[in-house]
Amino acid sequence: MGDELTIERIISEIKEETGSIIVLSNEYKNFLEKYPLLDRYLLRTKASFLADFYMGVERIFKIIAEELNGGTPKGEDWHKRLLLDMSLNIGERPPVISRELHGSLLMFLGFRHVVRQVYGFELDEKRLESLSVHFEPVLEKFIKEIENFCQFLKDRVKKVGEP
Repeated sequence: MGDELTIERIISEIKEETGSIIVLSNEYKNFLEKYPLLDRYLLRTKASFLADFYMGVERIFKIIAEELNGGTPKGEDWHKRLLLDMSLNIGERPPVISRELHGSLLMFLGFRHVVRQVYGFELDEKRLESLSVHFEPVLEKFIKEIENFCQFLKDRVKKVGEP
């Protein structure tokens, strides 16, 4: 699964992206506190926060796929396949995320796709609110599972280095 330096770089890149997702989360909380009632313009901003969250998650998954899986999936549905791959054993790599988290993140992937494909005035406020309710628990579960995966990588490097 790679040498020690490669694993350390992967972990550092994952931590950097995770840190950015946490900054995003804090900005999102501040946004919600400052604007408890949303007009159509603020609705677009809220949608952007939630789409950005998934884009950060996907960047982490791409690092893992490119470094440990031999590359990202190909084809039009590569986003869905990448997410699925993270919930599977691939070679020596265990699942990065649980099947439960996969299902939750699939909602965010779908929403990110909508945000990128429709005009802001076409956003479904009820769908946005439903997703917003899940944001914090999904974020917490994601951070926990990604930290567990990084620990797996560290442990793997230690085992390889042992006499």
